[in-house]
Amino acid sequence: MSAFGHVVSAELFKVLRKRRTYVVAGLWWGLLPILTLTAGQLLQTNLGGSFVDEGGSVSMVVQAVASPFGLARIALVGPAYLSPTFYIIVAALFAALLIGEERSQSMWKTVLVAQPNRMAVLAGKVAVAMIVVAALLLGALLASVLVGAIGMTFLPTTWAGEWGALFRLYAVQWTFMLAAVTFSFLMVFLTRNVALGMVLVFFLPALLEGLYSLYALAVGFQPVNRLNVFFQTLQLRQTLEDLPRYFFTNNLYFPARSPVTDLIAIFGDIDGGGGSPMGAIPGLLGGGVTLSHAALVMVGYIVVFGTILAWRFAQHDVD
Repeated sequence: MSAFGHVVSAELFKVLRKRRTYVVAGLWWGLLPILTLTAGQLLQTNLGGSFVDEGGSVSMVVQAVASPFGLARIALVGPAYLSPTFYIIVAALFAALLIGEERSQSMWKTVLVAQPNRMAVLAGKVAVAMIVVAALLLGALLASVLVGAIGMTFLPTTWAGEWGALFRLYAVQWTFMLAAVTFSFLMVFLTRNVALGMVLVFFLPALLEGLYSLYALAVGFQPVNRLNVFFQTLQLRQTLEDLPRYFFTNNLYFPARSPVTDLIAIFGDIDGGGGSPMGAIPGLLGGGVTLSHAALVMVGYIVVFGTILAWRFAQHDVD
């Protein structure tokens, strides 16, 4: 077996024996679909057949929420709207395990003596993190389908749904998670402190993006004033206005958040009027971002984070 294979095997052995792996899986595979199915059942029991259900709008919402397809879609979408998101929590937790515990337990010298090829060690740890993310996503999909199938025995739901498009979104979200994994590894490794590294992973992108938003709201880029004249002079106003399209969070979670427009349309039409009063909610997807744009931005982040991580890991004198 190659050096990379030995690292992957050893790290998988470690991951499978950690409690956090099963807690995360239990929350994502069990708690989320069961609670969502329960919400669908309550909706059907309380509103089904009432005046609100004229035109079958309640049944339509129950199908969107509690069907196998609806549960699978929510298993992808729901974690992207927590704060911090469940996706970044997963990346941070396993970065802390795979690259943070070696320092906290003073194991780096032992690890690098057993396998001196540092790039093989780093690549193996990143690969294991991506394997774990893939397993969690696949498990969430399968568990949601299973719970939804059980729900079909007592709810008016079917297997209908754009399954092919949903599968692609799961796959794309998994590939985008490489940016979250490399960012988490980088923060934990650079800070030499698991707790501080996880705090930075959770809040640094949101903090930087929040500071930008605060500036844009309080000062703005036009008209010209004493505070933004510098940007106007350098003709950077349009670039700065477009900056949110390149934010880490807007692009990282785009595959998971993209189905939310369908859900908004369905929930907005529960009164049967055909309108979508929720359709004006801003900021749910990040203005101007498309899947192809998000993919290119994520490639850029992966290259930047991965390059810095590999350089620091290869050069740093670990202890």
